Parts: sequence; C-alpha cells; structure tokens
Amino acid sequence: MIPQSSAREHYVCRILDVLAAAPDSVAVRWRRLEVTGRRLRAAVLRSRDELMAAGLASAPPAGAAVPAVGLLAESNHPALLSNRYAAHLLGASVVHLRSTNPGPDGPALDADAQAAILAENGAGILVVDPPHVEHATAIRARLPHPLKVIVTGEFQDADGPRPVPDPAPAPVPGALHRATVVTYTSGSTGLPKGVCQPLTAWNDLVLDDAVQLAAENPVMLVVTPLSHAAGPMADSVLCAGGSLVLHERFDARAVLTAISAYAVTRTYLAVPHLYDLLDHPDLPHTDLGPLRALIYSGSPASTERLVRARQAFDARLVQCYGTTEAGRITVLEPVDHWEQELLPSAGRPFPGVDVRVCAPDGDTEPLPDGSTGEVLVRSPQMMSHYLGDPELTGRVLHNGWLRTGDLGRWDVFGYLHLVGRLGGVIKTAGVKVRPDEVARALLATGAVAAAEVHRVVDADAGEHVGAAVTASRQGEEPYALLARLTAAVAEGLSPAHAPSRIALWSRIPLTDNGKPDRRRIGAPEGDPDVIAVAGPLTPVARTARYTQNPR
Repeated sequence: MIPQSSAREHYVCRILDVLAAAPDSVAVRWRRLEVTGRRLRAAVLRSRDELMAAGLASAPPAGAAVPAVGLLAESNHPALLSNRYAAHLLGASVVHLRSTNPGPDGPALDADAQAAILAENGAGILVVDPPHVEHATAIRARLPHPLKVIVTGEFQDADGPRPVPDPAPAPVPGALHRATVVTYTSGSTGLPKGVCQPLTAWNDLVLDDAVQLAAENPVMLVVTPLSHAAGPMADSVLCAGGSLVLHERFDARAVLTAISAYAVTRTYLAVPHLYDLLDHPDLPHTDLGPLRALIYSGSPASTERLVRARQAFDARLVQCYGTTEAGRITVLEPVDHWEQELLPSAGRPFPGVDVRVCAPDGDTEPLPDGSTGEVLVRSPQMMSHYLGDPELTGRVLHNGWLRTGDLGRWDVFGYLHLVGRLGGVIKTAGVKVRPDEVARALLATGAVAAAEVHRVVDADAGEHVGAAVTASRQGEEPYALLARLTAAVAEGLSPAHAPSRIALWSRIPLTDNGKPDRRRIGAPEGDPDVIAVAGPLTPVARTARYTQNPR
C-alpha cells in the first residue's frame, strides 16, 4: 500500500516511505545495476549524513544565502536521484553540471565553465561519482571559494539485507520553503542560463502526479536528463510505488527492447526520438501492450509523422508543450490525436495553468482568438527568477505572467497553435520569413524526414535562410535532392523563403535533452554526419557564417 500524503508533505519523505514499504522490489535499473527499494533508501540516508557532515545540517541564519550542492555523475546515474533527494531533505538547492552539456556528440563544458556555474550558485559542495573525481579536482582549482568534494557511494548492501528503519527522517524545518530547484538551459543557443523554481512548486507537481499514477503500477523509461523535464516525472513514479529504467541516452533499439523486457508503462521522448522509433525496423515486432503513455515534447511535430505515430502507437500518444522557465503549458491528449485538424496544434492548457496570447509589446491583455501573438503563461510551476540576472528576469516576468517568447494563436476549438519564435523571424530581401513556414514547406515535399530552419548571417551582416534536413528515403543523388527542395520552397512560398544554404544530414544532431543542437547545425562543413551542403556559389555565400535563432 502506498502511504497517503498530508498537506505540504515533503516529496522525498513520501519516496522514502514507499521504498520502505517494498524494500526488496527493484526501484531503479541502470545499466546492469538493479537498485532495490532498500538500497535506494539507504543511499539517500547515507548521502544525507555525508551532506550533514559537510555543513548542511542546520538552517542558515536569516538573510543568508540558501546552500547549494553541485552534482556531477555519469548520465542518469541513480546517484543523481539519491543525492538530490538528500540535499532537498536538508533544504539545499541542487545544480546539475552534466545537464548543461550540448550533447553526447558535441564538446562538453570544460572545468572553467562548470566552475563558473558552481560559483554563480555559491555551491560549496560538489558530489561526484568515482569516474569524475579527477575532474572535480580541476573544477576546485578554478573556484574562488573552497569546495568540498564528496565521492558518492555504490548502491550495494554491505552485509546483505538489513531492516529498514521507520519512519522516514524528517526534513530540516523549512526545507521546502527555502530551497530552489536550479535548472540550466541546454546552452545550445548561447550561454546556459540558471532558471530558478521554488522547491514547493516541484514538490506539489510531483505529489499531484503521483495520485494520478497510483493505479497504474507505473514503470517509466527515462532517456532524457533527470535534471530537466524527466526529473519530476521520475519522482512521481517513485512516489506512486513504481520503478524507473534509466538509460544514459536515447537509442531506438534499446528503447524498444526495454519496453518489452520491463513492461514499461510510460516514457518521455523528444520529437526526433519519436521519429527514430517510427523508422526503426524493430517497431512492428515490439510488444507495446504494457505501454500506456508515450509522452513527446521539445519541438513541433510533423502532422504526417503524427498520422504514422497514431497508427503505430494507437491511443498512447501524449504531446506536451512547455519550457524550462514556464514548466508545463499545454497538452494534446491521446484522444486528440485522432482528430486530424488538431494534430498541428500543441493542445489545451494543463489544469491549473493559465495561457494567453498577447501582443508582444509588454501588454498582458489577451488578443482575440485567431490572432497571432506571444504566448504568456501563469502557473504554480513557473520560474521565480533567472539566477543572477534581474534585468532578464524583469523582461520575462510581467504582472504575474511569464513571457515564453513563443508566437502562437488559438483555433476555434480552443487549442493552441505555435507559429514560431519572437525574434526568430528572418528578414531577407525585404521579406520576413518565419522558420516554421519553411520547415513545413520542406516536410510537405515528402522527401524530408526532419527539417530545422535557422538564420544565416553573411560577412556583411545580411540575413538569409539556412536549413538542415534528413532524407525520408534513400537513393536520390544528394545534390539533386537539395536543389529540388530549394526549388520547391521557392515555388511554394517565395524565392526569399528558399534556403541560401541547405545541408543534408544523416541525422539531425541533438542535445542531451533531445533538442536540435544548433551549434553543430550552424557549422555543417566538415561535420561527419553531413552528407552534402549546397547553396549559391557567390562570395557572400562562401564567407557565410551561421548563427542560431534566439531561444
């Protein structure tokens, strides 16, 4: 039986009670490691003791900064859970260092950048797994303040099964109200930004979702970083008495294998991940019976691809639209996927979330339905501020509303349609080009499986349209394909919309969060995953440099 919560219960206390109720059940799988409830609970308590010994036991004096703990371990290692839980019990903020890396195929943040993130948070403690001990020394040498390094332990019982102490330890008084969840943007379009959310907001989201999951006996497959959107989902699953299957990164074959092997009931994917599953030859032979929710997010999905996806996954598809700053915004439910006219939309607002489409001029009054404007959000899960950047915070938060920077409109059914990014418009040859329009035109040719459209700036600071695509089928000569695509956009939209530089990739490069890696997309020449690059053979084109759309 899952223990019931009381008002303002600490989510970690709930998890510890659930683990104590099923000490011999597997709570977490990672690589070949199976972590039972007893082992995970013991790891949390051990981490709590280590952090207390390092000085996090008592509440800080009034007016003092909230203590912060840095975490650096292998991707989606269970230690990221146990140490985050321990720090939150003690009222400390947590900052993940690995989650700011641009992706497994790109250059990792170096010790200088990671030290800067720790310094920005005032983190005096860094928890690492054994493979990162040497790297922690390099980080410590670059910090202006002392740093205590804790090497997290292994998830093993020293002397076999032991009794589980009960009840769970109480959190430090005021822990929920003083701690902050600090989530860094991926850094794929610039320097990472620290987005701060009250721990109370994370806590309430986790406990509310756990109530909905309690009857499912959930098993969640995690393939995106636990530091971001997958984090509260994973916590809710553990709170509901379920288990986690943690993968270090997305791999289509491994995902399909895990769904069958572990009776996975839910998973969270980026849109390109969904496409990869659709294209994988193992999909028709995979037992999807236990799967109840395939949640996808991160970028708008192709309507044509969603038609294929609903045929493959039936009533399991759930589309979520959200941002790091705003949290959850809208959802397209499984039943919505069977209405063709709703597939291009991002769905309707989540319960408890207010969404408006307003003029992008500082006003928070809603525009008439059907009008295009900036999407504004007001919800309990939205950020409180950007770390160390009050000016940016003031531009994003206005009269209780958060400006997403996304452009959207409401349709006649009350569903939100996203049409681009504020400031993402490309002005070329006197024409304002929206990247999403060009992407849709490329996908409409049927020859393109995925398309990312971005701004190109030449040596004279002139703007042009750039595109990265993958082919939907094999056989066509690459340069002939690129020429045909460019001509199709010029004919369907206008010559100004046609990409001045278009790259054919074997796969669109992604960040760890499953979003397009715009650093690599912006510099295709010489990339090992690029098949061909084409564009006008002019001096301007030859000296062109690529820049990312602001995000």
